[in-house]
Amino acid sequence: MARVLGLGSVVKCKFDGVTADTVGLVTSLTPPSRERQLIDGTALDSTLAVNEVGIEDFSEFTFVHFWDPNETENEKIDTKFGDKIEREWQIIYATTVAVTDAFNGKVSALGPEEVVADGLLGRQVTVQRTGAITRS
Repeated sequence: MARVLGLGSVVKCKFDGVTADTVGLVTSLTPPSRERQLIDGTALDSTLAVNEVGIEDFSEFTFVHFWDPNETENEKIDTKFGDKIEREWQIIYATTVAVTDAFNGKVSALGPEEVVADGLLGRQVTVQRTGAITRS
């Protein structure tokens, strides 16, 4: 089985609702998980508890990027946090054949990373997924 490096993966967002713009320099990312709610399906005559699979639960997408408060792309993320508008987000993985996960979501949190004397400014962005993930 081949292994794929994370290096080269890209995060994009359709800030204007049309064009997918690259989100600055991302240093790490955690793609949204996929999990379904479990519904108790145990009947009175059951000898073992049984769960049925329900609807897909919400999930979060987080990434850390180098942050410059004066950078246009960073200001777009700040604007999306403020206006609470759902936009399409894309994660493009650096595989031999490009694989893209796309989903709608809203920026729900902006958190600074620790500032150290010999480090670069960074911040964590959290996006609440509001739609299904499509892979292409």
